[in-house]
Amino acid sequence: MEVTITVRGCDTCKRTDRPTTRYTLQSERGQAVTRDLCAEDAAPLEDVFGPLVPAEEPSPQDAVKEQLLTLMGEHEEDTRARRARAEAEVREAKSAPARKTTQAKKTTAKKTTRRRGGTPVMTLEEIEAKKAAAAKS
Repeated sequence: MEVTITVRGCDTCKRTDRPTTRYTLQSERGQAVTRDLCAEDAAPLEDVFGPLVPAEEPSPQDAVKEQLLTLMGEHEEDTRARRARAEAEVREAKSAPARKTTQAKKTTAKKTTRRRGGTPVMTLEEIEAKKAAAAKS
């Protein structure tokens, strides 16, 4: 059994993942040149010369390939967007508890510092009681 696989890529950008069209371009001197071009590389020529006529009609397989490539591109974009949203949610979930913990540590540290280094507050009666207790001993 013999199997032939033909892969046509753009002659300008050399990419094979884009659908290409075969064009025959002819100069005034009469030299014809055949090129396979993707839509992006054919666009500048169409801007200058108007709509180009393909050298051959696209096959039904080319139409299916173009549809598949479009769907695959849309799927990849959708997958990237979903992955980015999920990663953002994970980052947000991880950073939210960390912020609360950091704030709690700061608050606790401030309270502890005040208790240790602060001057004790006593009423006049407590001061007199301490003086009386010290005089008795």
